[in-house]
Amino acid sequence: MIQIPDIEVLIADRLLFNAFIYTPINDAVRMLEERSGDESLEETVKNNLSVEIPSVLQKSSCAFLSRHVATPNYETRRFINLVEATQKLTPVLGEYIDDKFVSNNVLKHGLGRLGFYQGRDREGNMKTEFCNCIDFNASNGKKISEIKTLWGQSLVDFHHEFFTKTYLAHDTMFFDASGWYLKAGGNAINYYHNLLLLFVRNGILFENFMLDKKELLFTKEIFLPAFIKIVQETGVKPLIVALEPTEIEGDIFWNCYPPESMSFIKDKLHLI
Repeated sequence: MIQIPDIEVLIADRLLFNAFIYTPINDAVRMLEERSGDESLEETVKNNLSVEIPSVLQKSSCAFLSRHVATPNYETRRFINLVEATQKLTPVLGEYIDDKFVSNNVLKHGLGRLGFYQGRDREGNMKTEFCNCIDFNASNGKKISEIKTLWGQSLVDFHHEFFTKTYLAHDTMFFDASGWYLKAGGNAINYYHNLLLLFVRNGILFENFMLDKKELLFTKEIFLPAFIKIVQETGVKPLIVALEPTEIEGDIFWNCYPPESMSFIKDKLHLI
């Protein structure tokens, strides 16, 4: 029987939070293999879902990273490296391209203004060179899928092309989860229970859930209640692997790109 700490206790103790939420990657792979053959657990998951299991997660041994658009930044590169090291998981990049673009969201902003890592100064501060690829005034409020780059290409297609050029002939799958999110509740407070249920036995979620001021409200009021409810319903925890090392999670570095990849976007800007 899993002991479930009180939410206030969890958010006050980072070590306890990490131990309760995350599963080490090798353990997660083993547990996924064990759970995939558990018919009783399969039935329990289906009974508690209010929407179908996406076909991409009905296949064997999926590692899942959920972002608005798949792009080859350092975060995604770490995901690919972690997954490849297991030699047992297939990487799936879940996208939400029908979500609304707002430039004050750091992750969305980073899709339109790409930062390229240029090392650190003597004080340890990160040096970054930026390249804009969209008109922010024209893009605000649109669906991400509707946004065009400065040279007229779909923003989504641009990032996919960037990814493909980076990972030639790679077996990573893109999955537009926009329709699934809508069916599953339409916003995080409604769909997060359904989302986490997918990682009881149909895959492993790679993600960081943070306790800083910016993310605390989401973690406390949306993520943790959904996570705990699933433990109560199924008797097991969703399989979540910390994508970024927790001591440096949320660092802007993870949303940046290697300097050598800057030539890809500069070639595009020459088309204007």
